[in-house]
Amino acid sequence: MATVMVVDDVAANRDIVRMLLGYRGHDVIEARDGADALRLAHVHHPDVVVSDVLMPGIDGLELVHRLRSDPDPIAAQAPVIFYTANYLEPETRPIAEACGVSQVVLRSQDPHTLLEAVDTALARGPVMLDVTPSADEEFAQAHLHAVNAKLIEKVRALHDTERRFEAMAVASPVGIGILDTHGTADYINERFAQIMQLPQDRLLGQGWLDCLDAGAQDAALGLLHGAGDTAELRFDHRITWPDGTTRRLRLHLRQIHDDDGRLAGGVLMVDDVTDLVSAEERLREETLRREEDARHRDAERLDSLRRMAGGTAHDFNNILGAILGYTNLAIETITDAQEDGTMPAETAESLLGDLRHVVKGGERAKGLTQQLLAFGRREIIQPVPINLNTLLQSFGETAEVVLDLDPALPDVKADPAQITQALRSLVRNSVEAMPDGGTVTITTSVQDENVVVSVTDTGTGMPQNVLDRAFEPFFSTKPAGSTAGLGLSTAHGIISQAGGQLTLRSQEGRGTTATFTLPALITETPAPPPAVPDSDKSGGETLLLVDDEDAVLQVTARILTGAGYDVLTAGDAGEALRILEQHQGHVSALVTDVVMPGMNGRQLAKVAAMRQPSLSIVFVSGFAESLIDENGNNLEPGSTILAKPFDREALVSTVRGALNAGAHR
Repeated sequence: MATVMVVDDVAANRDIVRMLLGYRGHDVIEARDGADALRLAHVHHPDVVVSDVLMPGIDGLELVHRLRSDPDPIAAQAPVIFYTANYLEPETRPIAEACGVSQVVLRSQDPHTLLEAVDTALARGPVMLDVTPSADEEFAQAHLHAVNAKLIEKVRALHDTERRFEAMAVASPVGIGILDTHGTADYINERFAQIMQLPQDRLLGQGWLDCLDAGAQDAALGLLHGAGDTAELRFDHRITWPDGTTRRLRLHLRQIHDDDGRLAGGVLMVDDVTDLVSAEERLREETLRREEDARHRDAERLDSLRRMAGGTAHDFNNILGAILGYTNLAIETITDAQEDGTMPAETAESLLGDLRHVVKGGERAKGLTQQLLAFGRREIIQPVPINLNTLLQSFGETAEVVLDLDPALPDVKADPAQITQALRSLVRNSVEAMPDGGTVTITTSVQDENVVVSVTDTGTGMPQNVLDRAFEPFFSTKPAGSTAGLGLSTAHGIISQAGGQLTLRSQEGRGTTATFTLPALITETPAPPPAVPDSDKSGGETLLLVDDEDAVLQVTARILTGAGYDVLTAGDAGEALRILEQHQGHVSALVTDVVMPGMNGRQLAKVAAMRQPSLSIVFVSGFAESLIDENGNNLEPGSTILAKPFDREALVSTVRGALNAGAHR
């Protein structure tokens, strides 16, 4: 490849040409002006010279003239290409032709034009002049004519530019000030004076500094002096007009550099943004109001979903209770038949195997309804004082889970099984959000009389549209069939029912933090443990069983009858009261559903207890709302609560316990 000398007084222009020619494989020599180019031409003897025309000192025209007159024949014959943005080809043609300039290429042309010109010059080789170079006097006249014409053109262009700038500055909606490196303003437009309510001459010099406070003045002057690494500054400032009006200003100060990159001063733009700031404040207030409305709507939506989930789970519990009850009765019947030989063992085992699968499916459905009830805050709970550190220590520290526990953490009052379920759901979600591994950090602390637990992962995070729906039941981003989508919704319901709050904070690619708070428990003197009732009796009492679901009523009656009790059944509260009044014998206990049409179970229990004070009460329900308040307290002290759906053992032991407790009253 060839050696090409690039001549230009602007370093950036030389860099561009050097990179362009370098891609073609040429060796590039850089000269910063004509004198430097003449010296380097003697040292390196370039194959081609690419030169600007308009340069200080020896310009491109004179450089070519001197090269062609140089006593060094190799330097004198070097092809020259003018690469200019100031001269057009016709303006340089007389001297170019006389001095043997190969081609004039404008900077506005495609860069390939320059590469083609270099290739053409290399192909033609050294310049062989047919005429003797022009005499100095002739060249001086031609050179002076070309330069003078260009200077006149530039002066006119400068005047046009000044007029355009003045027109723009006068019409500008913002104030403009032109500053030197000492912070002196030599130009201030009319809008600047209007904004400041001061005459223009008051703002010239360093009067413009009145639009800044003391700290901002020092920063602005430092920027103009070149201190620091930043090239611009922005300020917000308040001023008071002579009439007492307060205005808000927004200022932007930016450095100005010359063609060589040296700091030449700065330009200051000042805008009166009082109306804009007022609009932004109104928008901010409106945004906050809308966010509050959105939170309210979300709360209402979640509440509606809770009511729907709770009601659905309640109805489903009745169906499940009947299915599981009759299935267990069938299992007992087949087992008895197998034992007494009335059914072949092979047939009995086949039937029992099938029925066990039915029970297994029913238990899975039972777990799903319990999750729905937990989300709906309607699950039967048993709150007791617990320490969350103790629960969390059961998780243990692993490569994925790190515990950071406050040793002085106070107790909270909650159902341990439920809180454990909520914690496991949160930790499981965090682990699943880290498919490539990571760390789940669980911290506990105390804030404003609340116990705070945070579960933070280093996983994939959630986009805003997923975060907005994270607590909805059955919503999941996992593949269909892999999850019921009840983990977070269940945890939210559990924490809410315990009197706390669960919140999520997440960002895509930066993990998720789930935080819940529960009221710290005020230390109380523990009540003495209740006396354990004797369980010497095993049946024989008369029970009044009430449920508006006939299937549940019948299967429950069969179970209790099988346990040795005499069972009276009623499909509603009115029928139950009639039976209680008409029955000749003693009724030991009322076993009643809670949610029934007309008179509900609680109302029935009050009336029945008034008529027969010794009556033991057992409430059977999967619906906590009518039995337990928001703090988990039993609204019917002295009664016994059995959660639906139940199995035979739970039903029989609960009724037996209530009867024994009644006998010791």
